[in-house]
Amino acid sequence: MGKESSKKRQRNSNIELLRIVSMFLIVLHHFSVHGVAVAGSFRTFRGSAITRMVAELLASMGKPAVMLFVFITGFYLINSKFKLNRIVALWWKVFTYSVLILVFTILMLPVNVSIKDIFISFLPITYGAYWFITDYVILIIFVPFINMFILNSKKNVLRYFILTLWLVSSLLATLLIKSSLENNEILLFLLFYCIGAYIRLYVVEDPKLQVYAKYFTLIGIVLLFGGIIGLNMLAVIMNKATFSLVAMRLTFLDSTAALFLAIGIFLYVISWKPRNSKWINLIASSSLAVYISSDNNLLRELIWQDIVQARTNALSMSPIVLVGYALCTTSVIYIICTVIDLIKINTLDKWIDPTRWITKKLGDLSTRLDNKYNFH
Repeated sequence: MGKESSKKRQRNSNIELLRIVSMFLIVLHHFSVHGVAVAGSFRTFRGSAITRMVAELLASMGKPAVMLFVFITGFYLINSKFKLNRIVALWWKVFTYSVLILVFTILMLPVNVSIKDIFISFLPITYGAYWFITDYVILIIFVPFINMFILNSKKNVLRYFILTLWLVSSLLATLLIKSSLENNEILLFLLFYCIGAYIRLYVVEDPKLQVYAKYFTLIGIVLLFGGIIGLNMLAVIMNKATFSLVAMRLTFLDSTAALFLAIGIFLYVISWKPRNSKWINLIASSSLAVYISSDNNLLRELIWQDIVQARTNALSMSPIVLVGYALCTTSVIYIICTVIDLIKINTLDKWIDPTRWITKKLGDLSTRLDNKYNFH
C-alpha cells in the first residue's frame, strides 16, 4: 500500500520538462522585450524590419509559456487539499532572492539604489516586483474557493464558464485593441487555472486527446506565427509600422492565438506516457527561481544591455545569427540561475528556513480550514 501511494505521489517528468521548456521560453521572451526592444516596445527600434519581426517571433512564446505554468497549477491543484505552506514557501523564495539581489546591487554594482527600490525588495509580492508572482499568489489564495465552484459544477456549466471567461478576457481583448478589457491579468489567470482543471477532470482520459492537441496546436501556430509574419509583411509592403505594432499584440497575455497554442502544447504533453526522471524533476524545481533571479528589476539592465548586449547585437547581427545568439545566451542564463538556486537550496535554505517555523506557528490552520469548508 505504501509503495502504491508513493508511486501516485511521483511527479510526471513530462510535465516537469514542460516547466523547464516554458521557463526557457519566458527567458527568451525577456531577451527580446527587455533586451532588443526599447522599454518593452519596438516602436522606436532602429533595426531592419526583418530583425524586428524575428525579435517579435522570439518574444511570441513567452506568454504561452506563462499560460502553461498556470495550466499545470490547475491540473494538479484541482485534486489537492489546500496547503498554506505553498504560499509561505513561495513567499520565502521570492523574498530571499529579492533581498539578496538588493544587497548584491548595493555592494557590487555602480548603480544608485533608491528608497523605493529597497522598499519593493523587502515587499516584492505586495508591490509587484514580479507581476507573475503577485498574480500567482492571489490565484493560489483563492484556489480553495475556485476548486469548490469547479468540483460542484456540472461539466456543461464549467465549460460555459470557461467560454465566458475566454470571451471577456481574451477574445474581445485580442480583437478590440486598446479596450478596457485588455490584459486583465487576474481574470486571465482564473481562465488558465480553470482550463488546466477542466483538462484534468474531463479531457485527460479522452481517446481523442491527441486529435484535440493537433488542432489546437495547428490553429495556434497559424494565428500566432502566421499573424506576426503576415502583419510585419504588411508593414513593409504598405510602409506602415502600425501593422508591426499590432503584431506585438498577438504576443500579449490576453492573446487568443497564444492561448490556442498553449492548450495544444499542454494536451500533447499530457498525452505522453508518464515517466519519472530525478534529473528533470531536480532542474524543474528551480524553474521559478530562474524567473525570479533573471527578471529582477535591479539586474535587468545589467543582464540584457551590459552583459548580453541584446539591443546592440540585434542592430549588427543578421536575423539568423541573432536567433542563434538569443538561444545560446538564454541557455547560459538558465544554467547559471539553476546552479545558483541549487546551491542556495543546499546551503542558505538549510541554514535559514523560517517557512518551517511559520508553518509550525500557524499550526494546523490550513487543515482546520480544509476540514471545516471541505476545500478539496
